[in-house]
Amino acid sequence: MSSLTLLNETAYVAQFVVFNGDLITARVPGIAPGAQLQVPTDSTYQITATTIIDGNTYSTAPLDVSGAVSFLAQVKQNRQQGTYDFEVQMGPSTVADRMEFQKTTIGPVTFTIAKNGVPLQTVVVTNSFVTKTLKLSDTHAVYAVINGVTTDTVTTNDPNATVRALLDTSNLEFGYFTLSVD
Repeated sequence: MSSLTLLNETAYVAQFVVFNGDLITARVPGIAPGAQLQVPTDSTYQITATTIIDGNTYSTAPLDVSGAVSFLAQVKQNRQQGTYDFEVQMGPSTVADRMEFQKTTIGPVTFTIAKNGVPLQTVVVTNSFVTKTLKLSDTHAVYAVINGVTTDTVTTNDPNATVRALLDTSNLEFGYFTLSVD
């Protein structure tokens, strides 16, 4: 299994965010100074959808997904029970490097993307039959927030790279941070 290693070599807690294209693959709450964490780069995510119908909130069961897929959120009548069923149909994406999100409901639908039960990102679809997409990529992008300062984003195509948070010792004023990729 491939994984990025996130290493904090600063004197402060570092909060890393990792992207695969537009998809957030990790949002690390904090890595202590001198500590490291491995983030799997080939993961399965859980998708749930939520909408409001007649003042009631409806949510779907999580769907396990990986890679390029398409989701269609819809409301169906359940005549036997006199209720509505809110469901998501999953299918292949029309574009090989995209996650696609659509809805046919009247109200907006919020798709929540989670990993191991931890929400990472939401996609809100407000218009029916208008597709929202997240681009997927083999390139991993990482930034960190250290002592309230957000670093520049670094990228790597190596799914086993090490990303180090460091004190920036260039000509900048003291207290700046940088990321390096090994």
